[in-house]
Amino acid sequence: MSSENKSLLTKGIGGIGAALLVLNGLIGAGIFALPAKMAAELGAFSPYIFLIFGALMLAIVWCFGQLAVRYQETGGPVIYAQKGFGNAAAFQTGFVYYLARATAIAANMHVLLLYAGYVWPELNTGAGKSFAILGLTTALIVVNIVGLKAAMRSLDTISVLKLVPFVALIVVGYWQLDFSTALTSSSATVVPAFDTISAGALLTLYAFIGFETVVVTSGETDSPKKTIPRALMLTVSGIAIFYFFVQWLYWHTVGPAKPDSAPLIALANVIFGETGALIMTLTAVVSVAGNLLANMISTSRLTFSMAQQSLIPGRLGHKLGEIHSTFATPAVSITILGIFAGTMALSGSFVWLAISSVLARLVVYAMCVVVLIKAQRTFLRRGSSQGESSQSSSLSNEHGRNSDLTSAAPTNAITPLKRLIPFAALAVCAWSIAQSSTNAWLFLLGELAVGALLYFAIFSPSNTKSKG
Repeated sequence: MSSENKSLLTKGIGGIGAALLVLNGLIGAGIFALPAKMAAELGAFSPYIFLIFGALMLAIVWCFGQLAVRYQETGGPVIYAQKGFGNAAAFQTGFVYYLARATAIAANMHVLLLYAGYVWPELNTGAGKSFAILGLTTALIVVNIVGLKAAMRSLDTISVLKLVPFVALIVVGYWQLDFSTALTSSSATVVPAFDTISAGALLTLYAFIGFETVVVTSGETDSPKKTIPRALMLTVSGIAIFYFFVQWLYWHTVGPAKPDSAPLIALANVIFGETGALIMTLTAVVSVAGNLLANMISTSRLTFSMAQQSLIPGRLGHKLGEIHSTFATPAVSITILGIFAGTMALSGSFVWLAISSVLARLVVYAMCVVVLIKAQRTFLRRGSSQGESSQSSSLSNEHGRNSDLTSAAPTNAITPLKRLIPFAALAVCAWSIAQSSTNAWLFLLGELAVGALLYFAIFSPSNTKSKG
């Protein structure tokens, strides 16, 4: 595939846009159900688990930031897999990751309509739900096709609409709280048993899945070397603190009792009354809409990237790798993703794929971390060999000494700590993966088997010869 199309992608994502992609990739529907689950598992200790395991998750986030510095093309994990392990791994990564992301889009369409149904019950009836899914799918496709800047402006608006109610909830909630009682109960908090912490930690880690949205759009990001690592670390850190404040407020306001409705809606009802509950319900709709838009922006770039790398050959690959002449967006990739996700949402078939969705993304995380470890080792070996060559030439002239210093500087930039972090990230991934159910593994292995069959069918020697 020619690189001409790549150059037509517009750099429409700045620092704030990159941060909003991370924010909307993380804060979707989960936060509205999570507080009650965490309170039930960990009680008064539940807020602190977000800080502890949020810090562990930052090791994985840091690795993705480093990969974004090294590989700046659109595609994210697909690019990383290709650089680290070749085309077969890149195809499999793209295949299972695309299924996981498309499944999340289909599932969140249902979640959005579920919350909207509290206000407009017709949206959850048979025909009403089908028309709503069709309308939602069409809107996502159109907004994404008409331009990246238009999509990012929509994301800006949605982000403001979802953050303002959250900020109001936290500020007013803490203002109303009896801190003398809350702090006394907090000081008596008992650290739960390790098994209990593990169950809660898994919920916490799942709450941070989706941060990688921003690396998929690297090719459309201004100064990705600086923008993406900063957006990842600052936004994920901020969200961990945000989760802490929300959970602490929830525990000391609602407590361990199981609410009748979504936990945050119940919390808003306590703080603001019925009007607050209604506003938080609408906030849930907006929050999921932001997650849908962020996912649609990034996931559509996966098939585009695979086509650019000739991982999807032939006429289909040519179409998926095309850029719209007017809007400078991968219009065909966007349309196909919308149709695929919308069809899954209409049929309900996403439920089967959802079983392995989280596991697939964790496996992709682990693979990307291994790619970074390999890249660091390769860089250090090259730096060492270049350093030895420069050192020998430095014996003959002053220029040689300067060359030696120049070549040694980037090697020294990979400090022991920077080499240790990927292994810590890999341990977090391995632990999370080990908690997955047998059904999730069986579905993922089935997806990998289908992906392998597709790859060998497309790239078999006989097929390659006939195409040549």
